[in-house]
Amino acid sequence: MAAAVFDEYIGIDWTGALPARGIAIARVRPVDGVVHLVPPPARHWTRRQAMDWVAGRLAALHGNGARALVGIDCGFSLPYVAGDGYLDGRVAGVNDLFSLWDLVEDAAGDGPMALDFCGTPALSDPRLHPSFWAAGKRPAHWTDAEGGGKRRLVELVAARTGVGNPVSVFNLAAASKQVGKASLAGMRSLRHLKARLDNALAVWPAEALEGPAGPRSAVVEIYPTLFRRRAHGLAKIRDRAAMAAALARMGCHMGSHAGTDVPTVFDDHAGDAMIAAAGMMRWASRDDVWTPKGLDTGTARREGWIFGVTGVEGGG
Repeated sequence: MAAAVFDEYIGIDWTGALPARGIAIARVRPVDGVVHLVPPPARHWTRRQAMDWVAGRLAALHGNGARALVGIDCGFSLPYVAGDGYLDGRVAGVNDLFSLWDLVEDAAGDGPMALDFCGTPALSDPRLHPSFWAAGKRPAHWTDAEGGGKRRLVELVAARTGVGNPVSVFNLAAASKQVGKASLAGMRSLRHLKARLDNALAVWPAEALEGPAGPRSAVVEIYPTLFRRRAHGLAKIRDRAAMAAALARMGCHMGSHAGTDVPTVFDDHAGDAMIAAAGMMRWASRDDVWTPKGLDTGTARREGWIFGVTGVEGGG
């Protein structure tokens, strides 16, 4: 597969919390390499507002014959185990990430806690609940390596190749890393985004970048630590000087959006969104990013993959 180059790159730092106050959006275009923070319509983004902004932005680009690569910091799927499927075999007939999204949406219901695509209510559903480690001691069926169906292939590959050590989406006991709740909320949000854009948007790697009408915009799962450690180190970036240096290493620089400069200091959500947008632009031209070692068609359709994990030791 030839490397893909897009007209715009959009990085989104995500959250599973309610209210969703940890969302940040940044964008950059290769034409000038200027990274912009996108201001929310109010003090904070809601998940629905974020997805509606993305849908509107991609539609506008599409109308001008352009396309974007959108990266969201959440798991797009759950582990899939041969012979069992998802969720320890409790959901027969759910065979790809799109039908998994439908299941999560159904499990979340439409009560007050499910507003704004919150995924927490889905955890009470008997089809999902037994697979999650919510609190207390490590469950007996949970291996020390968090393998055995508790982590997706790409998460194991990332740890093995030195890219990082993504926490299992099933591990809710890691209070500071609630990736499970963020991922369930992400699946609901992605389902909404895909419904709005349909064939104009590819969910990579489950779908090809080339659509029925030609090349199309795409949404990918990202792991900002992967980009940050290459340009800055493991520490979060929260000030303009450190961000300027990191972006320069990615071939980008900071600019302004709607007349407002990136502030002197900002939270780590904004920092991760900016470094992710720049990192995606830097790496989208690499063939090995789109054809990572170890990714097969079944895994692509069922578990997805993290953009930038090449499957090669030290190779990102």
